[in-house]
Parts: sequence; structure tokens; C-alpha cells
Amino acid sequence: MTALIPDWTEVAPLFEPDGRLRDLYVLDAGPEGWQTVIDGLRTLDPPAIFETDGEPALMPDRIEDVFAVWKRASPSLRWNAGNVAVNLHFFRSDDIEFDIDPADVCEPEDWQALGGFMLWLAERAQRPVILTPENKPDDILLFCRGAGAAIEVNLTADN
Repeated sequence: MTALIPDWTEVAPLFEPDGRLRDLYVLDAGPEGWQTVIDGLRTLDPPAIFETDGEPALMPDRIEDVFAVWKRASPSLRWNAGNVAVNLHFFRSDDIEFDIDPADVCEPEDWQALGGFMLWLAERAQRPVILTPENKPDDILLFCRGAGAAIEVNLTADN
């Protein structure tokens, strides 16, 4: 059986710091996928922290209400997958976009935690999940086709 998370030696070059973040996308989530992911993030341990303009706040129950915050403030959510800080800025889109600092992924344990989070997202949203260089959604570094699928590595990407 193939491992769902590739070995650290296969992915380590993708996380060499280069001054850019890495973006993690749940593709074509739509409103239902957003709601499902947000509901799941509420259950994580340690808990995710919702903020408005950098200050802790209560996260609204409905994704529509989170997006409505944009009329007056900047909502965000942060969570740690092991030692990897995962940030969600609630950009209005059918895709859900998280970002990470590749410098946080410097040990096999960090990669296992991030890879586990990618698999959790794919399972939760029932959608593909990709990792790309910052602001380059078409330059796929890692790809998970969906629930139960392994994470695939694209070492030919222009990272």
C-alpha cells in the first residue's frame, strides 16, 4: 500500500525558504465547502483562533456572516499543524486559500503535521487540495485529489 503522505526526503526541497509563502487551496469549495471546512476548524485541537483586524473575536457560525465582516474589518483564522502556522484570510472565492511560511516546515514531523492537515482538508471538504508558491495557484507543488487519496508531489513545478 502506498503511503498517503510522501516521505520528507521527497518534499523537503519544496519548503526551502525563498522569501515567499506557500498557499494551500481547497479547490472549488463553494459555500457548502467553506461551511464544512469552517465547522471542522472549530473542532481542531489545539483550537483555531479567529481574529478581526488582528484581535481575537468570536467566529460567526455561518460563513456568510464571516464574509460580511469584510465590510468593516479584516477577518482571519490561524491554527498550528504541529509547528506549522496555518493562516486563513477569508478571501471571497470558491477556493479556500490558506498560507504557510515554508520555514516552518523544516523537519519530518512538521511535514507530517502539514500533510495530515492537507489530507484532513481533502476529506472534510470532499474536494482537491493543492499547495503552490505564493500567489501562483497554477504552479502546483503538491496535490491531493480528494478524500482517501494520497498527496502527489510535482517536483517539476516552477517553485
